[in-house]
Amino acid sequence: MLAYLNGVVKERQNGEMILVTGSESAGQVGYLVKTPDHPRYDVLIPGQRAEIYLYTHVREDAFDLYGFQYPGEKNFFTTLLQVSGVGPKMALALLSHADDLSLAAMILDEDKAALTGISGVGKKTAERMVLELKDVIVKKIEAGILRRSLGGSAPARATSAHSVSGDRSNPVFIDAYLALQGLGYKEVQAKQMVEHAFSVLGRPERVEEVLKVALKGGLGA
Repeated sequence: MLAYLNGVVKERQNGEMILVTGSESAGQVGYLVKTPDHPRYDVLIPGQRAEIYLYTHVREDAFDLYGFQYPGEKNFFTTLLQVSGVGPKMALALLSHADDLSLAAMILDEDKAALTGISGVGKKTAERMVLELKDVIVKKIEAGILRRSLGGSAPARATSAHSVSGDRSNPVFIDAYLALQGLGYKEVQAKQMVEHAFSVLGRPERVEEVLKVALKGGLGA
């Protein structure tokens, strides 16, 4: 099963690309890879080298390769596949609409309105995504699996227009929000406290400073 490719982009359009590996002397192979159809993938330019982390989907009548620019996004893609009724095509459509960071924020926020705003996602699917993935995402963040995905190791990504707030897709925001929940604050209150801290601090880089301001604020009193 293919899991990784390093080669030269031959063609790319409409969420698909041909990635050529090998050399002229030893022989070359071109792989058709489906990727999120999103501006963040515009860095994959024909003629330039790229490395892609693959999810291989084998069916009776097809052998499909889904490619991602870094391991964390692939991990989030496979996380989406855990939801009943979400297959590779829908998971790719979700990541074509927004990056993994924004989608994680929607699920953690239980923002079903934002999720149903994505083409192909109905009310029941949105409810299942929140119900079946929220704890999984929290556990992966706590284990450091998705923190790498949501942190600085990923290339710059555009924030989804459907996220409630740009700050909520910030990894510091998410970590502070989860930390306050761990201290016993309810979800809505934890969000308000962190939002207040961000309004005071701007774009803080450390969770500790966010928590300090959040706990001093009137919302946390």
